[in-house]
Formats: sequence, structure tokens, C-alpha cells
Amino acid sequence: MTWTLLLLLSLLQNPARTTCAWSPAEEVGSLGPAVNESSGMAISRRIPNRSYRINDSGDSGRFYVMGLNGGDTKTINIAGFNPIDTEDMAIGPCSNFEDCIFVGDIGDNARRRTYVELVVIEERADFPSDVQPAHRIRLRYPGGPRDAEGLGVHPDGNVYITTKDTVRSEIFRLKRDQWQKVAEGEAALELVATLDWEMLRPKTLAFTRMVTGMSIAPDGKSFVLLNYGDAMEFFVDLSAPGIDAAKWADGADYRTISLVTLEQEESIAYFPNGKTILYDTERSPNAPRARIMRMECR
Repeated sequence: MTWTLLLLLSLLQNPARTTCAWSPAEEVGSLGPAVNESSGMAISRRIPNRSYRINDSGDSGRFYVMGLNGGDTKTINIAGFNPIDTEDMAIGPCSNFEDCIFVGDIGDNARRRTYVELVVIEERADFPSDVQPAHRIRLRYPGGPRDAEGLGVHPDGNVYITTKDTVRSEIFRLKRDQWQKVAEGEAALELVATLDWEMLRPKTLAFTRMVTGMSIAPDGKSFVLLNYGDAMEFFVDLSAPGIDAAKWADGADYRTISLVTLEQEESIAYFPNGKTILYDTERSPNAPRARIMRMECR
């Protein structure tokens, strides 16, 4: 059997996990002054030119509606929600074939919170200035508190949270049944995977291992994790049984996405097509304009 035929058979049996490459990041807009510490982003799948943001700790219980370039910002207050440290948000399916916005009050730098919180708001084309959350859930980790800044929603409705650590990060799951059946309640998170950064990212600096944002692709077959230097895309469906991150190989199960590095970058989201991402940054004295960057997978 020729080497050419062997190579062809190998490719057919082990197809490439991706067939596109990410383009260089281009600036497409900037955030208005209301979003002064962008820590989470979501992009609407049903409403054109619609994105959402939250601020980091210190803001009240609210989120922001805006265009993809950051214009036309509107503030939406979430009734009864008084978060400690909102760190990420996502779009995902909810009841009646509609989408919901998921806001994660999951930050815990000191790792001492007895629970963190998730609120779920039904997406609307025209939001009033105040909304009532459809669901509000207190979340507890097995084994004690964690600090986390990454949250994503799978197309099956399960919610995933990725913790922030320079040695290893853990990915936890909240099943759809746990949040969808209650207006208010409490639930235990389930550990799905442990990311050993010494194995996955050897010889890298600590700040490139600290997960600051997360987004799950619309088809659920991949997810991206943002950090302070670049991003990592994983060709893994988190709903698959028996996930073992210790077996993941660079270039086959995950890859690094080179970014135009922004100071304190903490927000990232896939477009509905799964081939475009936006990411942005917190505003700071060294970067008075909070830039919004766009990349295409071609």
C-alpha cells in the first residue's frame, strides 16, 4: 500500500477537527462609558446587530444592550438582583423555543463565597428598563468555593462554568433540568473536566493560563476560552460522555488563537455562524477607549 493511500485513509478515519484559520483581529468599534469594566459578552442569535455586556464587580444588577460595534447602548436593570461579582454571560435556549440571557455572578477572588449565582432572563426584541428574571439559581461547587470568570451555554441548555487558576482550571456543569424547573432555587455543580495547564500549555506565562471568558459554539462542538494574552479553542463537545482532558493533544483537540492583546481582556463570544468571534476589554487608565475586536475563521 502506497504512502499516499495510507495518508488518505488516515485523513478519512481521523478528519481534521477544523478546516479554517482565524484571521488577524480587526477593531470594529468601542464600548461606551456605561460599560467601563466589560467582563462578559453575549451575541444574539435571533436579533441582528445585537450584543449584550455586563460590567465587573462594583456594578449593580444590570446588563447592557448594544449594537455589535458598541453603539446604541441601553441599560437594563434586573429586578431583585444584587450581585457580588458578575464575570460572564451567554445566550442559550430556554422554554417555548426562545432564547435566554444567562448572567453569572461567579467571581470569587478570595474563594470564600458559600454559593455563587446565575440569573436567566428571557431575550426580548425591545427590553423595558427593568426586567424580572425567569430563573434565579444559587450554585455550589463540590469541595468548596472556586473563583471563575468563564460561563457558556450549550445548545442542549446545559450551563458550563470554567474556573480561573494558573495551575489548573475546572469545568463544571449545571444541567438544564436543574435551572429550568425552578423560578428560584439551589443546585450543585458537577465537575466535567480538569484542564492541567502544565500539560496543555507548557512553558507559557501565568497570565495566559487565567481564564477570563468563555463561549460555546452554536453547534456545541467546540468552545473557546479567553485569557489575558490570547485565547484557546477546544474542539470538544462538553456534552459528550467520558471527557478526559489529560488525553487532549495540541493541534488535534485544541489550538491557540493569537489575538491583538488588549489590556484586561475579559469578554469573548461566538457569532451565530460559529465562524466569527468578538472580544473586548475593560476600560483602564492605560486604555481609555475599550476596543471591540472581530475575527473570522476562514
